[in-house]
Amino acid sequence: MSLHLQDDWQRSVGQYVEIRLGGLLVRTGTVEAVMPDDSLLWLAADGTDSRKMLSKADGYQVFTRYAWNYSASAEETIAASPS
Repeated sequence: MSLHLQDDWQRSVGQYVEIRLGGLLVRTGTVEAVMPDDSLLWLAADGTDSRKMLSKADGYQVFTRYAWNYSASAEETIAASPS
């Protein structure tokens, strides 16, 4: 299953996503909140990873699945996807 660039960060709230910077995988996680203007995004704390704030101005990109591509084990699919 392929991931798609999500320019509208508001649409990713509550979803498990892949974060990339300069085309490289930075982190995966669940989007906890997004500023109304899409300028900032917070990934929820997960295991040893603390809550993280990311700025669109810094070049971060959010990759997610379209709803019709979602599977029950989203985390496993993202982990198995090539970067």
